[in-house]
Amino acid sequence: MNLQERLAERVEKYMALEEEALKKIRISVPQGSHLMTVAEDFLEMIRNYKNDASHFISQGDLVNALSALNYSYGWIDAGVRFGLFDGFGDTRLFTVFRTD
Repeated sequence: MNLQERLAERVEKYMALEEEALKKIRISVPQGSHLMTVAEDFLEMIRNYKNDASHFISQGDLVNALSALNYSYGWIDAGVRFGLFDGFGDTRLFTVFRTD
């Protein structure tokens, strides 16, 4: 498998992983709170970077697509870790904060 094929495989894998994570998370902070505003801002950043990744994929720019997916997933993971989103304890998809 050449480099371009491996890159395409990785982009496909991470896009699927991100879609799975987005289906799983739920905002877990009170409606109307400052943290709700922060959670909504996180979701906007997630969507923007994911949309950027889709654009890069459509242009055949897989390096920037993978970069945008990594940024987008970083926002998801940070939101779960900070408690803005509930990841339902899924340690496969998220870096869950543990107290033990």
